[in-house]
Amino acid sequence: MRTEGASTKTRLLAAARDLFIEVGFDDFSLREVARRTHVSATAVYRHYDDKEALLRDVCAEASRVFDSYLERALAAPSARARLRRCATEYGRFAVRHPRDYRLIFMSSSAGRASATPLPFLVERVRESLRPRAGDGADPSGAATILWSHLHGLVSLRLSGRLARLGDDAEFTHYLSETVERLLKQLGA
Repeated sequence: MRTEGASTKTRLLAAARDLFIEVGFDDFSLREVARRTHVSATAVYRHYDDKEALLRDVCAEASRVFDSYLERALAAPSARARLRRCATEYGRFAVRHPRDYRLIFMSSSAGRASATPLPFLVERVRESLRPRAGDGADPSGAATILWSHLHGLVSLRLSGRLARLGDDAEFTHYLSETVERLLKQLGA
């Protein structure tokens, strides 16, 4: 019985994410989530009190997966390697979980509970710049530029505007190369 409930909840989360991306907060309904998952509206209410509760779980799950990708960067052996790996993992998350990426970063209504990589990026930039901390480097500004670069390329990719770069592996490689050039310009 517990497995069945977990499976229903997983299906509800996936359907809710997709519906939210399609219609936004105002037109989102638990009834439509129930219809898409082939369960009764009562079954949805067994798991969630209202649409806000369901959407909180949707955003929390997407953010948890996203964070797990960024945290992989911490295994790299040096500060510079961690920063570069962070950028690579950001791109990997986006191409492997495009719906979650859209929910977190490309949905106009998702700001209610969406993740932000900025503090994590700032810390990786700060670590990378630490040896030259006396030169007035701005980790927050550099991290914002890096995030803007990553998000811009990923958004273009997910909207189909960078298909010329090849498959997801080729795109991720391209993203890593451009990040490398950007980080050199930023002095990281």
